Amino acid sequence: ASARRCHLRMSLTTGHVVSSTRGLLFRAIRSRACTPTVAPSPVRSAYPTTASRRSASAVAGSLRSLPRGAAPCPSSSFASIAAVRSTARLHSTIIPQAATADADVFDATDRDAAKKKNEKMLGHAADRYGGVIVDDATLPDTVDAFAAQLEASLKAWIAAGVRGVWLKIPKERAEYVGVAVDAGGFGFHHAEPSYVMMTRWLPTDEPDMLPPNASHQVGVGAFVHDGKGRVLLVQERRGPAAAASRPDFWKLPTGLVEQGEDIPAAAVREVEEETGVKTEFHSILGIRHGHNVAFGKSDMFFLVALRLRDGEDASAITMCERELADAQWRSIEDMAVRNQHIMPGSHMDHMYGLCVEHAAGRYAGMGWQALPIGFNRDGTVTTYSNAPTREIMGKNMRS
Repeated sequence: ASARRCHLRMSLTTGHVVSSTRGLLFRAIRSRACTPTVAPSPVRSAYPTTASRRSASAVAGSLRSLPRGAAPCPSSSFASIAAVRSTARLHSTIIPQAATADADVFDATDRDAAKKKNEKMLGHAADRYGGVIVDDATLPDTVDAFAAQLEASLKAWIAAGVRGVWLKIPKERAEYVGVAVDAGGFGFHHAEPSYVMMTRWLPTDEPDMLPPNASHQVGVGAFVHDGKGRVLLVQERRGPAAAASRPDFWKLPTGLVEQGEDIPAAAVREVEEETGVKTEFHSILGIRHGHNVAFGKSDMFFLVALRLRDGEDASAITMCERELADAQWRSIEDMAVRNQHIMPGSHMDHMYGLCVEHAAGRYAGMGWQALPIGFNRDGTVTTYSNAPTREIMGKNMRS
């Protein structure tokens, strides 16, 4: 089981996606190996070479709106590859509730009871894995009082066999950080604008099993065409792809995925914020996975195909001058063929090749579905695939 709470940031420049996430990606205190039995499935990958895309002028002339459904796979002209899912060590996960910015497991009754029970200890609650989560709302008012309560708490927790300790220190109590490090033996886990999260693993006879901070950052780019042979392209005002240093570099709009926002919604929002063009989601054309990108984090980039909303005037562009130097409807050749900043055979060359195939109607990509979470939990999660739903598959199997 896994739980993730991520704040995602991304931006695509000259073949280098820079994105950032804030959040918690937690492993369980106890891990177990799991070997999923999944047969590799053949997937036909769209990667037309730079030379083969010289015919993009013909594509531009016939650019058109695509059907709303996603095609099951790219055309047979693509080279065949096998998508192999390797055996992975899976860890059950937990997000400590009190560690989140918007959740509070401590109510007034709990706090009053804890205070009366032992005023010498820090207010805290037990988590589900044998650890404790300190209640930051009940931290004492002075450094000396905090140091005394922290010392008493650690002694009691060690004696009780507590495993991990989560200590959230608000920025208003920043002077407590030094005490937690020097006297309490705590380390840094992650930080948000309003607090720093610190942790300590108490057992001395086993390795630290507290989960690390988020491992990935996520990026998105939007491919939008007007059905008349033109593609929405932009020039950046700042960064490696800035128009000042690369005046002829036209690229796809990109942006940030906000906390709690789905990839399709992020792409639609960013296009409208940067260019004023109103679109809707069509499909995911491709996903790129890289490592050691920003601050050592791994990176994922989603290439999203969007289409104009019904009745939307494609000629109307309202550019955000804070972020962009220019935004225009241009020929697809300006993106995929005449672009001298794209190295042949690179990941960006591949991604733009997917856009060409999509524009020609030969590749639609992956659609999306909002499906129930399950496990008696409310809500839905977004899934992306080019396969039918399990309900449809079940009906087919029963028929």
